[in-house]
Amino acid sequence: MLDRRSFIRRSGAFAALSLGSFAGLKGGTVPAQKEKKPRILPRKLERGDLIGLVTPGSPIEREQLEETIQKLEGLGFRTYHTDSVLSRHGYLAGDDRERADDLMHMFTNPEVKGIWCVRGGYGSVRILNLLDFEKIEINPKVFIGYSDITALLTSVHEQTGLVTYHGPVGISDFNDFSMKSFERVILDPEKKYRFPYEREDQTEGNPEFDRFTIHGGKAEGTLIGGNISVLDSMIGTRFEPDFEKRIVYLEDVEEKTYRVDKMLFHLLEGTNLKSAAGIVMGVMGGCNINDEPRLSLKQAIGELLEPLGIPVSYGLSFGHIKKMVTIPNGIRARMNADRNTFRLLEKTAL
Repeated sequence: MLDRRSFIRRSGAFAALSLGSFAGLKGGTVPAQKEKKPRILPRKLERGDLIGLVTPGSPIEREQLEETIQKLEGLGFRTYHTDSVLSRHGYLAGDDRERADDLMHMFTNPEVKGIWCVRGGYGSVRILNLLDFEKIEINPKVFIGYSDITALLTSVHEQTGLVTYHGPVGISDFNDFSMKSFERVILDPEKKYRFPYEREDQTEGNPEFDRFTIHGGKAEGTLIGGNISVLDSMIGTRFEPDFEKRIVYLEDVEEKTYRVDKMLFHLLEGTNLKSAAGIVMGVMGGCNINDEPRLSLKQAIGELLEPLGIPVSYGLSFGHIKKMVTIPNGIRARMNADRNTFRLLEKTAL
């Protein structure tokens, strides 16, 4: 009896016509998509710009909204939100249609110059099929967030060509390190920018915050990536990112080591991640957690990624940490896994 992947592999044109977005279930390939869109750089943000606040995933408290407004206005921006930003639908920030409509409203509102997610959580993947990517494409603007927002950042970039930004959400710590990186990427972008590194405070002796080389070498490619568990949930859909010849950045938090192992294995076997130019891993806080018998996080990810033979670094300044850089999807970058360095090679906004 044929398994599901074999059936799809052997069904030819019928699969392409009948199964649509499920064509990507064949291991190691990216789902059938429209041809790759030309890259679109949004206009850089400027002090005084109006920033739209959205909650595409989990709900927030009013205090978290007020905190976000205070932070952004402290940076010199004006803020705007609809009543939907405080909506609740169980563990979601409103039902799927409400969250999708609010995000589309921010993209199509000409007064809004940038879109900032207040938090992640869960739910972004549920609204992907409700978004009008053609409207987003003709209304390009800065769109920033991380964690669960990975689903939106990668999908908007892949479907429209718009550069999107993996960076702090509204409830993140707006410390000097994070804000300087945000400024260098979105406010005052330069043609070349080397991402800084600064170890989190009070993490000495914690191997999750160490920097090390998994496989040496140098690589160049356009950036794509984000949260491992979110990317894992997108496998086999039409929104599964294309990793081929790209520098892929990956992070996660508070997942037991065996779960990180399982998700990385699934990404390697269910997508074309093996064809990446290189992999840059952020801090995997709370992931070096094992039941007996133990296998360390470093050993587990090393056993999966080192055999790829491509440059792989671990422990750079992004992920669910206080001191995070802002990473632009779709911008060409260079990594040196031997030195654990990572730099942009192009301007990141107009």
